[in-house]
Amino acid sequence: MKERFLFFTVGLLILTMGVALIIKSNLGASAWDALAVGESQMFNLTVGTFVFINGIVLIFLNAFLMKKKPEVLAAISILIIGALIDFWLLIIFKDLSPATLAGQSFALLFGIMAMGVGVAIYLQAKFPASPMDTLMVAIHTRFGLNLRNSRIISESFALLLAFLFRGAIGIGTIVVTLTLGLVVQFFYPRFEKMLEKIQAPKKPIITE
Repeated sequence: MKERFLFFTVGLLILTMGVALIIKSNLGASAWDALAVGESQMFNLTVGTFVFINGIVLIFLNAFLMKKKPEVLAAISILIIGALIDFWLLIIFKDLSPATLAGQSFALLFGIMAMGVGVAIYLQAKFPASPMDTLMVAIHTRFGLNLRNSRIISESFALLLAFLFRGAIGIGTIVVTLTLGLVVQFFYPRFEKMLEKIQAPKKPIITE
């Protein structure tokens, strides 16, 4: 349990750093983050606040779709994610504002890499997934669609909302959508093996 909590904590730190860098690139964020940016600009609250609010709404929506009780632990996770995103945006990267396309592209690509690595690490903890990811499963469960189509529907729903709230949609949104899954897929088995090695019982030292 101690190792799982460590992976969960480190993973969320890296994940939220990646989210913040992608937002700071000003080239466009992932669908749900773009929505939070748009809401933040419209209602003058922090991005992390709306990440949390959107997450809570989705927790209840997912519970309704899957006919289950809302996941309390998922609410705790999304609260931590929202707070960490604000930590990176408002404190660590407060003055970060790439002025050139090269600088923006570097922030975007480094952010995608960090976000993918963070997801690959925090998923090892096997704690409840984020409400945004759970929505895909909820649509799959309720309507009997395959996971690919369920993912397309959930992401399209987020993009529609982001568009309505004038969110951070741009070329970066497309790049994140096309590459993030590949980064997670590459790093996930590596961190899975790392956790297995850490958790493996140590062989006793035999002395004569």
